[in-house]
Amino acid sequence: MNESIDKMTLREKLTEADRLMRELVDHLDNGFIPKARNLSRTIQEHGSNTESLSDMSVRQHAAEIIDDHRFSERLYEKIGALLVAIDGDVTSIQEGQ
Repeated sequence: MNESIDKMTLREKLTEADRLMRELVDHLDNGFIPKARNLSRTIQEHGSNTESLSDMSVRQHAAEIIDDHRFSERLYEKIGALLVAIDGDVTSIQEGQ
């Protein structure tokens, strides 16, 4: 990704960072957070009654949350790389280079 970032114009970097931030917010609001809350609620509802909630069910929900977390981390890393590049471009402009 860093090679492709270096080839982007400042405007393209800003546009891509904005798009990725919107995607991250949407992913968190509509995917990760609801799934985490659902798992928490499900576990609380079943309490210590282990017969009504299987380990496989909990593991499956947890695996989905972990996958969503990894996706969030990848987006966050891409956004971070873009912001570092944007900062470098703006600094160069300010210094007149």
